Amino acid sequence: MKLAPARRADRVLMILFMMVDFISIPLVFMMIWVLRTVILVDMLPEFHHGVGLYLTALPVVAVLWVFSFARAGLYVPRRYPGGMGEIQRLLRACATLLISLMAASYLARMEYSRLMLFMFIGAAFPVSALGRFAARKVAKRVAPVREVPRILVVGTGEVASRVVRSLSRLPGRAPEIAGVVSLEEGTGGSFHGIPVVSGLSGLEEMIGKLDIDEVFFASPELDHSSILETISSMECTKIHYRLVTDLFEIALGITDLDDLAKLPIVEIGYGQPGTLHRFTKRFMDAAMSLLLLIVLLPVMALIFIIHLLSGKGSPIFRQKRVGLRGREFTLYKFRTMKPDSDEYEVAPISMDDRRVTRLGHFLRRTSLDELPQLFNVLRGDMSMVGPRPEMPFIAKEYTSWQRHRLDVKPGLTGMWQIMGRKELPLHDNLEYDYYYIRNQSLMLDVTILLRTIAVIFRGRGAY
Repeated sequence: MKLAPARRADRVLMILFMMVDFISIPLVFMMIWVLRTVILVDMLPEFHHGVGLYLTALPVVAVLWVFSFARAGLYVPRRYPGGMGEIQRLLRACATLLISLMAASYLARMEYSRLMLFMFIGAAFPVSALGRFAARKVAKRVAPVREVPRILVVGTGEVASRVVRSLSRLPGRAPEIAGVVSLEEGTGGSFHGIPVVSGLSGLEEMIGKLDIDEVFFASPELDHSSILETISSMECTKIHYRLVTDLFEIALGITDLDDLAKLPIVEIGYGQPGTLHRFTKRFMDAAMSLLLLIVLLPVMALIFIIHLLSGKGSPIFRQKRVGLRGREFTLYKFRTMKPDSDEYEVAPISMDDRRVTRLGHFLRRTSLDELPQLFNVLRGDMSMVGPRPEMPFIAKEYTSWQRHRLDVKPGLTGMWQIMGRKELPLHDNLEYDYYYIRNQSLMLDVTILLRTIAVIFRGRGAY
């Protein structure tokens, strides 16, 4: 049987998970309806609700179900899921679903049976668990992958030792570590009994020669920029690149992406979402920006009028930025600096910057100066979530991996926003942007948007 690339196998598994969940929702409802109205009807209090009341709510239930399961990481194909890890994520998803349904019913002022709700959640857990077990079995037949993945470990230090030991202790059939790549040039010798097959410059050749499925970058001596530059330069797009680091762990609050002996293993994704993702993201951008413009128009008008009365230059600040595929566009913001300030000077990095006006300090602290960018989002120059929109003269100096920031639209907010804004060094901003591009998803967008709200209220890194 021909083996499928890991990327295709992951996509098949994810689609099957979604199918299982959309089948599970009406199935669970029918089960508990029969249980409540037929089997247990004489044992429980009288039930007056009609089936139509619940059927009309099923679309809302489906949306909240998918959101809860995605929030728990149940649509992420995991190489090493771990039995307890999967159960914990299912329990967390069901708890989130229960709270979400209760909140939705309260907001909609819908009268429903609390017992029906708890029965629904109780049945959802085993049905979903069985469905996911079946989905994995079907995925192995539809898109079979190697049962024991072949792995290259980059690094020969303590972190690499921990990775080797952790992989060897995995339950079931441990992955095959085909070789170790040294940061030094040359080959020869061994590392924990595994042959050192090449230096870093021969990594791509070894991936093809040894038929590798996954590469683990496990060396703190190799800085993140070098790792991203190496991945960006290689044409091996059908394998998994994994990074053992604390940078992205801190960024997302994640320590068990693959339940690999508690090591912070983060996958550097592929960054090539499909047409459906791009269409849905554009629809969400247009809808959200239009809605926010309508709601916030009085606030924007008030800021505009205060600016005019202050006589501190034009209320709207315009600047050329670089967007999708290197195309320049005009970015709009409320003016926060004095009119005689050079528009391409270094942005303020402290509260004492004398170039910033009194009104400007308030606008920057509350991020209200960014509101005109909603027009950029509505026009399609920007997205609600994406990399930071950069100035042309800086974009010209990008290295090859940094230029991948131009593969997607810049965002009104992004990982750079939730991780410290101007408190974060520029190179770290670029790395977070690169992580976002390689792992972009609608759920990641929602998470970033929600965390942005918290960051704005704290005023962290806003000068």
